[in-house]
Amino acid sequence: VIEKPMDFSTIKNLMEAKDSSGYKNVRDIYADVRLVFNNAMKYNVETDDVHVMAKTLLGKFEEKWLQLLPKVIEE
Repeated sequence: VIEKPMDFSTIKNLMEAKDSSGYKNVRDIYADVRLVFNNAMKYNVETDDVHVMAKTLLGKFEEKWLQLLPKVIEE
C-alpha cells in the first residue's frame, strides 16, 4: 500500500502554481521526485521493469541533485 501517492503531473502542477498552493522551496520538489521513484519501487517487485527503471532513474536524479545542491544551499 502506497501511503503518500505522488506523480510527475502533480509535481509539475505544484511547480507551476501561481498561488500559495505550490512548492515553497526546491527541497520539497526534491522530496516529491524521490517519493515518485520510491513508491514505484515499493509497489513493483524487484524483478519488474518498472522497479528496475525507477531505481536507475532515482540514482541518476540523486547524481544531478548533488551537482545542483551547492546552488540550492546558496539560496
